[in-house]
Amino acid sequence: NVQSAVVATSVANAIALPGGKIYLFNGLLAKAENPDEIAGVLAHELGHVHHRDHLRGMLRNGGTSFLLGLLFGDITGSSAVIFATRTLFDASYSREGETDADTFAIDVMRKLGRSPRPMGELLFRVTGKEGARNIAILASHPLTEDRLERMKREEQPATGAPLLTDAEWKALKAICRTAN
Repeated sequence: NVQSAVVATSVANAIALPGGKIYLFNGLLAKAENPDEIAGVLAHELGHVHHRDHLRGMLRNGGTSFLLGLLFGDITGSSAVIFATRTLFDASYSREGETDADTFAIDVMRKLGRSPRPMGELLFRVTGKEGARNIAILASHPLTEDRLERMKREEQPATGAPLLTDAEWKALKAICRTAN
């Protein structure tokens, strides 16, 4: 059972939480130019729900912290090593989860007869080119430009019906303005 909602905040993001709750932040909706961009992002978040990424992350982080605490206690210096090791591990794990969620989104968009490319375009519009700013090994998400390139490679002509009418799209874009 999946539930979704739009959160009135200027942050341009979307998240999936335990229990199948997906939140689309109005800042992302404001930057979206068409329904396919938002549908791709929602499909990506559904991928996280489907793969239970949030649950795996909580179990892994909690379990790892407990075991490392037992092994190292409060030994000065080991905390920095543990933190650095976990940061690298978590970043790699997160990138894998993000890539899997992107694959899920590509499959969903194809089943809807829509192209996955708009999702990549929205992500790139929000974050811009990241390669020069990030240390790739520490990044928790694949680089946006790499994700956009993948979505471009997966592009297909739209064969399905539009996901929203013009009136529905305008109503969705205005949802947080009318809720206040």
